[in-house]
Amino acid sequence: MCGALAVFVAFLALAAPCSADEPPPVTVVAGARGALAYRLSQELEAAGLRVQVEATPAAVVPGRLLLVVPEGEEGAIEIWSTSGGRAELVASVAPDGPLDTRVLRAAELVRALRSAARAPAVAPPAAVAPTAVAPVPPAAAAPVPVPPAAAAPQAVVPGEAWRSPPPHAWAPPAPAFPVPAAPRAALVDVGVAIAAGWQAPGASLSLDASLRIWPSPRVGVGLLMDLPVVSPTIEAPEGAVRFRSTLLGAELVLAPVPRSGRVGLVLSPGLGLGHVSASGDAEPPYVDSDESTFTALVYGRAEARLRLIDSLVVTAGALGGAAIPPVDIRSVGQVISTFSPLASFSLGVVVER
Repeated sequence: MCGALAVFVAFLALAAPCSADEPPPVTVVAGARGALAYRLSQELEAAGLRVQVEATPAAVVPGRLLLVVPEGEEGAIEIWSTSGGRAELVASVAPDGPLDTRVLRAAELVRALRSAARAPAVAPPAAVAPTAVAPVPPAAAAPVPVPPAAAAPQAVVPGEAWRSPPPHAWAPPAPAFPVPAAPRAALVDVGVAIAAGWQAPGASLSLDASLRIWPSPRVGVGLLMDLPVVSPTIEAPEGAVRFRSTLLGAELVLAPVPRSGRVGLVLSPGLGLGHVSASGDAEPPYVDSDESTFTALVYGRAEARLRLIDSLVVTAGALGGAAIPPVDIRSVGQVISTFSPLASFSLGVVVER
């Protein structure tokens, strides 16, 4: 709160007059144009309001509404009104409930404040132009009694004609349509990615699917499934051997960078179960054969994130690990390769709910 007040005190001296032809726009003050600022500006424009998004406002215009948006999702959305050369906090939306609900509440408050500011004031009676009237003799003109209230008009204290209500005394109007107050639930990530990898037998291409549950903002648990799409082939004098591996892993997921921002980082150490198989296409006089087995895997993943919109994130990740114990691939009783180290690089998307 103190940071927001410091910003307003710094730019109050730069006040500039606004055109009388049209109302000033609603200014959204957002240091980082994240999902909350984007959704709020879109909602206000859909309500027919002119919106201006600034990192720090350049000037204060009398009668303008300013919405101060927090960096992440932890702070409240503050609504400030400028009048008489000063800015006052008139309303705020607490960080309770889903992001869409907070955006709708803030938009309803802005519309109500803008409507109240546009309401016409009661105009004084218009002056009547004098007309030609026949003179009245003094004796015929009866004295008109003057009411005591008219004889002594009440003094008006400058600056008291309009005053913004204190922040805690202002009651928000009822929304035009019901806003569901959904309870806060644990955040869930569902992701899919294409991974280009390297295993001991050779290069491969696989499809990664992940599910993460975050009981806390920085720590969670997850599942990873790696399914082969293009498998490596090992050439030998006796024939060709196609190698395939499938991974199912359980992970501890950590977020050293807050996930609510535009850029994030997720680290995932994990343990997995791998199913590996080899199919031989033998040359005569040898016979084709298929073999498969299971092995344990220890691995770690790092995933960089870039938020596109509110709940859609693109990811770039890297994985490295090893099989314990290693799996030997044999042809005609001889070891032609060993499956143990593995590495891959992936590109994908994550949907947050």
